[in-house]
Amino acid sequence: TEISTPDFTPEIQGGALAEFDEYRCFLVDPQLPGDRFLTGYDVQPGNEAIVHHVLVMPVDPDLAVGGGMTNADVMQSLDDESPTREGWPCFGEAGDGVEISGIPVVWAPGQGIVEFPEGTGLRVRDNEQLVIQVHYNLADPTTIGMSDQSTIALRLEQQVEREGFMLLHDPFLYSIFDEPAQLPPGEPSVEYAWELPVADLLDWTGLPGVELYGVFPHMHEHGHAIDMQIDGPSGSECAAQIRSWDFHWQLQYFFQQPRTLRPDEVLRVTCDFDTVGADEPVLPGWGTHNEMCLMGMYLVP
Repeated sequence: TEISTPDFTPEIQGGALAEFDEYRCFLVDPQLPGDRFLTGYDVQPGNEAIVHHVLVMPVDPDLAVGGGMTNADVMQSLDDESPTREGWPCFGEAGDGVEISGIPVVWAPGQGIVEFPEGTGLRVRDNEQLVIQVHYNLADPTTIGMSDQSTIALRLEQQVEREGFMLLHDPFLYSIFDEPAQLPPGEPSVEYAWELPVADLLDWTGLPGVELYGVFPHMHEHGHAIDMQIDGPSGSECAAQIRSWDFHWQLQYFFQQPRTLRPDEVLRVTCDFDTVGADEPVLPGWGTHNEMCLMGMYLVP
């Protein structure tokens, strides 16, 4: 199945947390004959000069989301706010008030084709529509006025042995909603670390247990290195380590063997940033010139 965004010309409108950026969401109805499982995908950005990332999120249009509104009502309301432009603004997932059922497609520059481990896949329900979120970056003045039409090829199968899901976690980014974390300027190495107890993860999902099948690390242009450790009673184990981060070469990494996560373990992620060249503290945010310390995880119950 192939889906695409409209031919769209982004405009800078991100504010302080995305100074040169626009996040735009577009709705596509795949019209599936029944539930399907995503086992692979390939995102082809139409204009690599301005496409920072692409997400695809299944949304149940009939889901009641409060205030007497459904997802469809909220998306229509958001779309109506800019009637002369395709789609709607969506800093963070599918837009304010829209409830998604997952983020099965995650693309960043350099990624290439993604194939999930054999026997696993991510569910897309027959009643769901797909919201494509594209992050456009216009920091280069020569890109202003450029357009993009990106396409996503989805490999959808009728069944898989085990159903997985993607979790994207980033407390550094989340800090913008309370007291934003700051990275001091002019430093060749500034670390930010966060932890996620597996017990908390299981509480969020309501699952008795999960296996970690792979990871998707993500930072922006100040990123220098990123790693994830699994700490438990028997010691610490490396789950991911990138010693020379390159924004233009990002991948999803799948393990040769999945790693069972135990309730008494803690996931610890450390991001190392190079802020040399920055005149002011670097803040978390959605813009390419802001920073993130995100670890995506492909988990299978």
